[in-house]
Amino acid sequence: MLEAAGYIVVPWGQPAALCIVNSCTVTTKADRDTRRLVRFAKRLNPDAVVVVTGCYVDVARQVLADIPEIDLLVPNRDKHRLLELLRAIDTSLPTDTCRDLPYGVYGPLITRFSTHTRAFVKIQEGCDSRCTYCIIPSARGPARSVFRDDVLRQVRLLADQGHSEIVLIGTHLGRYGADLDADGDLTSLIHALVDLPSVGRLRLSSIEPQEITPGIVELLADGGRALDPRAEMLAGYGKLCRHLHVPLQSGCDEILRAMGRPYDTAFYAALVWDLVTRVPGLCLGADVIAGFPGETDELFARTEAFIRSLPLSYLHVFSYSPRPGTLAAELPGQVSPEVRKARTRTLRAISDAKLAAFVEAQVGGQLEVVPERRAPDGRLYSLADNYVRVSHDGPEAILGKLVCVEVTAACGNLAWGESWAETESPAPDETDD
Repeated sequence: MLEAAGYIVVPWGQPAALCIVNSCTVTTKADRDTRRLVRFAKRLNPDAVVVVTGCYVDVARQVLADIPEIDLLVPNRDKHRLLELLRAIDTSLPTDTCRDLPYGVYGPLITRFSTHTRAFVKIQEGCDSRCTYCIIPSARGPARSVFRDDVLRQVRLLADQGHSEIVLIGTHLGRYGADLDADGDLTSLIHALVDLPSVGRLRLSSIEPQEITPGIVELLADGGRALDPRAEMLAGYGKLCRHLHVPLQSGCDEILRAMGRPYDTAFYAALVWDLVTRVPGLCLGADVIAGFPGETDELFARTEAFIRSLPLSYLHVFSYSPRPGTLAAELPGQVSPEVRKARTRTLRAISDAKLAAFVEAQVGGQLEVVPERRAPDGRLYSLADNYVRVSHDGPEAILGKLVCVEVTAACGNLAWGESWAETESPAPDETDD
């Protein structure tokens, strides 16, 4: 929309007429980063219009309104109105410049992800959960889904632009469709998306453990495998990536209850073992919070032992950070920053070992990858369908395309291989909107 109105994107730190900070508010550090960035932007460009949007605006609008460097605050719900709001400040901006852009119910669709081989499609927004450490429901509002037809149009548009991988994202992805009368759930949406001829492969972002339905497991079990490209590798459910990121947060039932999480360790362990048994080669990641209030040395030891016992492939580990406005910030038994950091280091070391073992297990097999960039050493760096990073040979022509790689070695979290064959390109989708 901004480009249609005449703006040109320039690198951060270069002279600019407009600076936009898209804020996060998940931690107090993220809030500080936003305030620092807007002041820095104004120092670099004293005459620029400085805009702040994102979650911090929704939870602390008055705090930001008192910062003189900010010219415009745009809450999440009004992001699609950014150009309209800018025109109220700068009347010289042209009007009626966006009529040729494709639109959905919630505003213009995204036409491309510049410099990215993967494209991200938001299908759901908001969260109805009440995890005691999280401020996001206050920032994002209640769970709501993008209409199915808009999702299909958006995915088709990006696939037709040459993005070989589409990633479905949402604040609470597994709740997709719960607020829609007739559009079905996440499983039925995946069925519809993999049927689009132009879609190369489809990946799910983070999904809550209790929302991994039998239908999703069946889709992964039936078609997560990297098939021989000479046997129509891209047909059917083989488009769904063998990768799930399933938040755990703690391996101790007492802490899970204090967090307000709606499952226990027995449920999580049964789910994980069922998934890796039914989906060969599946990459499973998990979020874990270290040092939540009340986490004693004994309770942390339970978490550590539980994680070591599971066939997880990697962890995203976060040190607990008290967030004002959440229940957890007022809980007794706050853990010292030094202990939180030490526990974080312990869990990250476990993650490194698990990821190295998972990568090592790929040696001798084939992986379907999308080459993303060529490194200074001349080799291509790619992302496999099961989330393994791969370094391999190959010509420039295969960048951004689906390719099969023979994995010959592993080095830590990186697999090494040789290009084997380019897969059959998906046909353009000629379905009339």
